[in-house]
Amino acid sequence: MKSSGSRKHWLLFLIFVFGGCLASMNAQLPNNIIEATRNANAQELSNYFNGKIELVLPQKSGVFSNSQAKLILEDFFKHNPTISFKVIHQGKRQNSAFAIGKYQSNKSTYRFYFLTKNKDDKTYIHQLRIEKEDD
Repeated sequence: MKSSGSRKHWLLFLIFVFGGCLASMNAQLPNNIIEATRNANAQELSNYFNGKIELVLPQKSGVFSNSQAKLILEDFFKHNPTISFKVIHQGKRQNSAFAIGKYQSNKSTYRFYFLTKNKDDKTYIHQLRIEKEDD
């Protein structure tokens, strides 16, 4: 017979695992962000940038203002026109969420990582990481 301490640990583990799964199921990157990325529209995407956003791209990284980040993304999209973009994984914890997407351009495939936070019922992108996938 198992001890009550062992049962409590098992129960806590199950709550943690299933709670995390449910939170991931409810997490949704706003459609406007998905469509802006799919359409390589840096202007629309910048509407969701936090005041300062951390960008990590193959050629440039740092913390940038909204307008600087928009120009950097415009340049990225100009050199990597989109063929397709699909969200492949998302998750949420409290007021933060993340999403991972696969971006196919005419030259390469990239993985997009979004870190978002909700404030005043609006989603803001705090970090956008773009990594080239190995071919």
